[in-house]
Amino acid sequence: MKRDENIKKLVNESTVRIDARVDEVILGDALPCLDGIRQGSAGDAQAIVRRMIMRRPITRVVVAAVIVLAVVLGLINLGTPGGGAGAVYAAAMNRVKEARTFSCIVIFDMFYEHGEERGTYVLKQKLMFREPDQERREQLTAAPPWPEEVGKVTICHYGTRQQLEYRPFDKTARFHDMSSDYFIDEETGELKLTELDTRIRDSVLEVSAGAVEDLGEAELAGQTVRRLRSSKGQRVTTIWVDPKTSYPVQIEHTWPDEDRGRVMFTSIQIDSELDDDLFSLGAPEGYTLRVDKPGWPDDKMKVMTKAKYLGLWCVIYANDNDDRFPDELADLVRAGVTTEEVLNRVLAAPDDPNGPPAILYRKPNTVGRDWGTEVILYEVYDQWPDDGVVACFADGHCERIVGQGRFEALIR
Repeated sequence: MKRDENIKKLVNESTVRIDARVDEVILGDALPCLDGIRQGSAGDAQAIVRRMIMRRPITRVVVAAVIVLAVVLGLINLGTPGGGAGAVYAAAMNRVKEARTFSCIVIFDMFYEHGEERGTYVLKQKLMFREPDQERREQLTAAPPWPEEVGKVTICHYGTRQQLEYRPFDKTARFHDMSSDYFIDEETGELKLTELDTRIRDSVLEVSAGAVEDLGEAELAGQTVRRLRSSKGQRVTTIWVDPKTSYPVQIEHTWPDEDRGRVMFTSIQIDSELDDDLFSLGAPEGYTLRVDKPGWPDDKMKVMTKAKYLGLWCVIYANDNDDRFPDELADLVRAGVTTEEVLNRVLAAPDDPNGPPAILYRKPNTVGRDWGTEVILYEVYDQWPDDGVVACFADGHCERIVGQGRFEALIR
């Protein structure tokens, strides 16, 4: 059986499949931490995500969206502005952080793979939010094999725990209850309900330490702006600032390395009025609406979030160590991936954060084998539970396995 078919069969046969949104939340949360560990970059993120795409082909569309969040949420660490022209920057950043609305278009090159077809395309995604709890994302472009993703809109209301996703391609809409969508706080290891993440604004708009070169006035989309430039390592950052508001309206990151395409943040709007209709949870007229059925039990979703978070760190560790997974989870601490305190809290049961491990690690045998069939983490149990156990595989995906015989065969 071909690898793609084997993985699809494996995931389709699991009793309940987790939602793509959960993949996005967890992966988007895990990848930015790389910056503090080994001075990660957009190039590092793309290398990791590319490898994950190749391990699990059915997640390619999901990961294409996640990489946007990974870049936005901190893989480009820009530091603190200096003096001179940097003072203009500092004022702009302070005002940004007082704003309650934000929107921009993110543009950069993205790798894709579909069967024998491989290539890159320019990924564009519009991100916007309105504090305290509303978020909207629009997929403006997609890889050639997946034209149905163009125009896809995802709206989240974290206060009411509701999400609407709709696609103009086939005029379908999907409503999702986010009551059991969780993430891990990487600073503490605490399990939390997903919430509006303003780092999409705050992290992107931080500016590099050191001198900032003032390039004078310029025209941008019919508007007179002030252009500034700074450098950090090999990266050059150019910023277009509205002199009337001190707000940045466009940011561009470039590298001399031809393998790294530019990263652009354009059409930046800060503290502007965003129409209520942009955040409406009503499906557009003429769309067929599907309401998701309840998925995994809440307690299993909590364990899954923990297992997937740890599983992704193991995948990242393997990426940095010639596909060798850690011998034990303590290796993640020794490698600086996380702290012992955070690791212990993530391993503990959701209802007993200071208790013993509720998740066990198993070093996988991945040589010549599909990563999607190798269990690396699984839920602790005394007697086999009627609702099964959560297992995380070497490619980062999770399943709730109900059949004890199948589970024991997988970890044999």
